[in-house]
Order: sequence, then structure tokens, then C-alpha cells
Amino acid sequence: MIRVILEVRECRAVQCRFGGFTVMRLLPLINDLAPLPEMREEPKVSKFVEMHEQAHSKMHHGILRNLVKVAFALCAIWLMAALMVCWEQSFVEAVLWLHFVAIPFRTFFHFYCWNQEYECDRYALEKTDKKVAKLAMQELARCEIPHTALFSLIYREHPTVALRSKRILNKAIKSFS
Repeated sequence: MIRVILEVRECRAVQCRFGGFTVMRLLPLINDLAPLPEMREEPKVSKFVEMHEQAHSKMHHGILRNLVKVAFALCAIWLMAALMVCWEQSFVEAVLWLHFVAIPFRTFFHFYCWNQEYECDRYALEKTDKKVAKLAMQELARCEIPHTALFSLIYREHPTVALRSKRILNKAIKSFS
């Protein structure tokens, strides 16, 4: 029910229609298998983007994200075993409980990823300048599928362009609808 409310709120906020991805996000377990696309198209590579990606590499963000995923996977395995052995749940019931419990863990993981993205944006800004960063954010806004901050926190590993630009440029650049 909460997902339906979130979807309706999102459609009203960004003036979009319900579509195939909306239905997939509402069905338990299907939304885990069909990730939400984040971009209409890939943004052009600029100096800012190169520095941003270099920061991910220097700060070992890929390895850190994978370690967090492994920790959450181990927690999921423990929860499944506990549900099936200690509380005598069927496999289907255990999977549905796991899916329900995974929502806050996924939100925490997205928040963790967002902080890494902000960190890389700051690094790229230090290595370039505000004008290059602004052009890169405008290009990203052109390519990004617009979403609200709450929706993005629940479903995406990247913050919206408006949040990213507000953080590094002190000016929110909005996505194009």
C-alpha cells in the first residue's frame, strides 16, 4: 500500500503517467528484478565526469559498495534461515518477509551511495571549476528521468541532479520533463 501511495505521489509531482515500470515496482519481488532506469540517454563525457569517475576509483567506492552488499546478503541469508527454521515459515512466506524487511536496508544503501556521489562531485569540482560543473549538471539534467528526492531515495543509487547541483553549486538545476 505504501508503494502505491509513493507511486501516485510521484506521478502527481513530476506529471507522469502510470506505465510498465510502475506496475513492476508495485509487485513484490518483481521490482527487485527490474531495476528502474535512471537516464533517458547517457550524458556526454566531460572533464567533470572524468574527474567524478576518477574519484570513485581513487576512493574505492566500487569495492566499498560491494562489501555493503555482501553484508546485507549475509543478513538476508540469516533472516531467511531464521524464518524457515525458528518460526517455521514456508519458503514463499520467508521470501515475502525478506522483501518487506529489505526496504529499509535498500534505502540505507541508496543513502550510502548518495554520499559517495556527493563526495565524488566535490572532488570533481575541486579538480575543475564551477562553470565546467554547471555545464556537466545541465547535461545530466537533460539526460536524467525526473523524479522527486523521496522516490529517488527509495529506488535509485544516484541522487537527483537538483540535489547534486544544490550541494556543489548552491543552485538547484532541475531535470527536463
